[in-house]
Amino acid sequence: MTTVLNASPQRFVNTPAVQRIAQRALRYLQSGFSVHLRGAAGVGKTTLAMHLANLLNQPIVLLFGDDEFKTSDLIGRQLGYTRKKVVDNFIHSVVKVEDELRQHWVDARLTLACKEGFTLVYDEFNRSHPEVNNVLLSVLEEKLLVLPSNQHRPEYIRVHPQFRAILTSNPQEYCGVHATQDALMDRVITIDIPVPDEATQREIVVHKTGVDPQQAQIIVRLVQMFWSRADLKKSGGLRCCLMIAKICHEHQISIDPGDPDFQDVCADILLSRAHQPLVQATRLLTEVCQELYHTPKIETQLAEDLPLDTHNQVVLEQRVPYEYEVYHYLCQYPGKRFSDLAAELGIDRSQIVAALKSLREQGVLLQLAAG
Repeated sequence: MTTVLNASPQRFVNTPAVQRIAQRALRYLQSGFSVHLRGAAGVGKTTLAMHLANLLNQPIVLLFGDDEFKTSDLIGRQLGYTRKKVVDNFIHSVVKVEDELRQHWVDARLTLACKEGFTLVYDEFNRSHPEVNNVLLSVLEEKLLVLPSNQHRPEYIRVHPQFRAILTSNPQEYCGVHATQDALMDRVITIDIPVPDEATQREIVVHKTGVDPQQAQIIVRLVQMFWSRADLKKSGGLRCCLMIAKICHEHQISIDPGDPDFQDVCADILLSRAHQPLVQATRLLTEVCQELYHTPKIETQLAEDLPLDTHNQVVLEQRVPYEYEVYHYLCQYPGKRFSDLAAELGIDRSQIVAALKSLREQGVLLQLAAG
């Protein structure tokens, strides 16, 4: 089955941080290059790929990397009948298209995209063996798709000028992925997709689950604080935020760090992901809930996504680990030395320096000094 989509992602969350990445990628695509979106699971690579493909205003051929995938699955032809049918996997507003074809041969997905000038979205392409993806080398460089030898058809086809490929991949340390060949990486422009910042995560939670911005802020901050203390680096916990928000919203559970039901939901979703002894992970989550519960309301209110606003409120972007902890400690004990911070928070000098640098860039240190 060939999957062809006409996508219209009306619920795509386009914050300034996301917009900057999208603009960069779109420039490269419009200039004739293909792009590779690389990042941890759950940071929104596939959603961004579908958004970019939609901006190109061409039909989309969707392909998933698979350890069992063969080159013939990409370019081979089969006899008989087939149906092209849309699969709504990622966005709710996919326009469904169904078209039955009757002909002697049927192009596989890459062949179809190259011939017709469609956009190929190759999701998690490094789950396929590298030799499978070698067929892309001539497609991206010489603009030729080399076909298996057959006396009844040409040995290659010229790639349509409008053809573009958008690849996504997880880092190589992830289970089930293969090393990417340098030759292929040399033919695409790779953009490393970071963990979404706090403002982006909050907006995504609001749009996807229906909770209000204040509730989304509490959930995102709680998950980020737990993620930081549990030293989880592979993703930013956005999926956990969405799960917590959806459950609480649908079952009328108060999004309050002091509410036992809310604590139970957070524990069930977060503790198993900590890769730490249960007792230690539980202690970390309890500490985070207690800190948020006792934090004055003014510190969790929204401030138009600015580090400082006219009401002297602070909203941190949490760019680096332990940023919240350093900030709250300095609020309580201004003027403390590095050695005091290290001893009290149990973190090393380099982590403190990174947190202070991020706070300074956001203007927070200036406010603390002025306060």
